[in-house]
Amino acid sequence: MSHISRFLPVPAGHFFLFGPRGTGKTTWLRHRLPDALVIDLLDPQTVRGLTARPERLGELVRGNPDRVDIVVDEVQRVPELLHVVHRLLNHRGRFVLRSPAQARAA
Repeated sequence: MSHISRFLPVPAGHFFLFGPRGTGKTTWLRHRLPDALVIDLLDPQTVRGLTARPERLGELVRGNPDRVDIVVDEVQRVPELLHVVHRLLNHRGRFVLRSPAQARAA
């Protein structure tokens, strides 16, 4: 599958990325931020671990000091992570929170 270049530039600061399923949000992020630390909340093991201990996100971020961009994919699945991200915003890189449009908490 070839990548179609999008006209959307990557914002300079933290941002949410919303859109309908299947529109290329994750693909766009992979191409635009190839070195990002990606927290994939479609992975059941990751969801279980972060649901039980949301502060683990901070540990993952601090354990990857070379990563400037942190992508939390499907963030709506663990809403408690928003509190952790809020606490980390002024201390590390750029956070990208990706979620489908009209997402509901799991």
